[in-house]
Amino acid sequence: MADDELLEFPRVLKFVREGMRYALDVDEAYLFQNEDSAHHFHMWMFPRYDWMERFGRKIQSVRPIMEYARKELKTPQNIEEVKRSINVLKGYLASS
Repeated sequence: MADDELLEFPRVLKFVREGMRYALDVDEAYLFQNEDSAHHFHMWMFPRYDWMERFGRKIQSVRPIMEYARKELKTPQNIEEVKRSINVLKGYLASS
């Protein structure tokens, strides 16, 4: 990242996290960084929901949660809810 981008990045993370909290009522989220190449990295903002508790709260719980969601929660209704949440968050970010 360029220096100006590096300075702006934490503000963007804070802004998106606030949107998750206020627009989507997400009380907790895990933020983690993955650097798997020399040229870029990934920043993940992983919301925590009550149904995830049975998997634990450590970072190692994220993969089993994602696998469970992919196998058990990928329904047309849930996909529509995800799309609705995306639009709500976009609206929040655009109006702030």
